[in-house]
Amino acid sequence: MIYERPVVHSWGNLHKFLHLFSPKPIHSPISADWRVQKLRSLIDVDPAKVQRNLDQVCRELRLCVSARQARRLFKECTGVGIKEYRMKRRLDAAARELGTTDMPVKVIAGKAGYRHVSTFTKHFLKQFHLRPIDFRRFWNGRDTAA
Repeated sequence: MIYERPVVHSWGNLHKFLHLFSPKPIHSPISADWRVQKLRSLIDVDPAKVQRNLDQVCRELRLCVSARQARRLFKECTGVGIKEYRMKRRLDAAARELGTTDMPVKVIAGKAGYRHVSTFTKHFLKQFHLRPIDFRRFWNGRDTAA
């Protein structure tokens, strides 16, 4: 029996590949509220800041809403909760680093805000259906069976 190497199709760039695994769109056309825009931009820059105290973040951004109202408004405008959006952004950044650097998974997990690699792996697997190391091998074109 002769072994034939499997054919690998290109998935395009990283953004297109990640979009395949995203069940819900993060950006919605309804999201015109300035408060949601401010929260979203803060999460994009520093997702860990929103994790600590949302009431304080709302005061610092001068949103004039409570944390509860901010969560409701964010979900209403984007279709996803603040926590889910923040986690998705952290995992997307981690996936980008896995695909572009040779940093150890433990370091990338720490930069993404995870204390334990096992928790990072669990969330990464849930979102991308691949373990971080398999994602890196796949993205870099290395054969996982070899």
